[in-house]
Amino acid sequence: MLSLATDRVRSALDAVHDRLDRGRIAILLLAVVTTIALDLPSAERVLRGLRNNAVPLLRGFVQPRWEIAPLAFSSMAETFFMAVIGTTIGAILAFPLSFLAAGNLLGGTRFAVPGKPVLVAIRTFPEILLAIIFVAAMGPGPTAGIMAMGIHSIGFLGKIFADVIEGIDAGPNEAIRAAGGTSLHVFLYSVVPQVLPEFASYVLYRFEINLRAATVLGLVGAGGIGLPLIQRLQFRRWEEVSMLLIVIIAFVIVVDALSGRVRRRLV
Repeated sequence: MLSLATDRVRSALDAVHDRLDRGRIAILLLAVVTTIALDLPSAERVLRGLRNNAVPLLRGFVQPRWEIAPLAFSSMAETFFMAVIGTTIGAILAFPLSFLAAGNLLGGTRFAVPGKPVLVAIRTFPEILLAIIFVAAMGPGPTAGIMAMGIHSIGFLGKIFADVIEGIDAGPNEAIRAAGGTSLHVFLYSVVPQVLPEFASYVLYRFEINLRAATVLGLVGAGGIGLPLIQRLQFRRWEEVSMLLIVIIAFVIVVDALSGRVRRRLV
């Protein structure tokens, strides 16, 4: 009996190893085909580009241009406020849409607005495209960046909020209804208390994403620190670029640490 069980275990392990080997071969073949299909630059071109750009940038980190530190901090502060306002707009508008998209609440009725298709349609447009559209419509500035982040946040947060709502415990809902409560009572005293901590956690997570996105949106004129960054990149002012990047990195690290601590307490 023992030898039979051992043989079965060995057979199962051999089958697993065979599947892993086939998976590795498939991944390797896919990587080779992708490399051949793409028009990748030569190694000489890559090394020359790194020597002409990466080396001066790294040298700039050692000797950054401290004279532009006030500009860097003020631009990063603008980026921060853009992310705050954009995330707030997205969270406020995503809140009602998420209940329409949740299959166990309004989204499960034929009278509800098709919430999930709306959220999918909103998420289809990336922030950079929305920023270009709003810059063309409103002119360059932080307003375009705020609108781009706010609209994209609606689709992102609405989808996550709907998933959270679909995962709530139905027991409190039934208990409130059994005690004679209305749908409004169920919403206020069962659904909302269950979802709010996770909602707040995901809003903070989205804020971290928007803070990084805001630095990129400035590259197309949507305000923030991206605008002075792209201006100095165009003229290869590596010491100034390094100073801006140092401020961005330091700011993002601090915000990530604080946001992560708050999110751990919420959930």
